[in-house]
Amino acid sequence: MDLVKKFRAVIIVVLPVLILVLIRLFSTNQFRNDAKKWAEPSVIQSNIITHEKYGSLSGNILIIHLDAEKNGISGIKGNEVEILPDAILQSENLKQIKKNNGPVLLFSADPAISSRIWMVLSQLGCKNIFILTKEADNEVLKYKLQNDSTKK
Repeated sequence: MDLVKKFRAVIIVVLPVLILVLIRLFSTNQFRNDAKKWAEPSVIQSNIITHEKYGSLSGNILIIHLDAEKNGISGIKGNEVEILPDAILQSENLKQIKKNNGPVLLFSADPAISSRIWMVLSQLGCKNIFILTKEADNEVLKYKLQNDSTKK
C-alpha cells in the first residue's frame, strides 16, 4: 500500500497514457498505409477510363460528377449523381458508392480533383473506382519547350 501512495502521481500520469496508446494500437484505421500499392494503379493508368474504354465496362455504372456543372461527358450512359468533393465522405454518399454493383466513374473538369477523390475512396476500401477522362494521357506536355534565355 505504501508503494501505491509513493508512486501515485506517476501512476496517475502513466496509466491514462498507456490506455490511450493501447487504444490507438488496436483501433482500426480507415486509411491504409501501403503507399506503393495505392500509387501503382496511377502509374500504370489502370484507374483511368476514357470514352473509348467506356464500352468495355459492365454492370451498373455510377457516374459521380465532382463539379457543380455536369458538362463534358456526352455519350456516357449510367446513373449520374452530383457529389461535390467536400461531401464525398458523408455517410450517405459513401454508402451509395459502396453498394453500387458495378464501376464507379469519377468525373471532374480538373483531373487532379478526380485523382484525389479516387485516392481517398480507394484507401477507404471502395472497389471498382475509376477516373473518367476525355484524354488518355493527362500528363502530356502541352506547351512548347524553349531554351533558357538566361543561360550563357
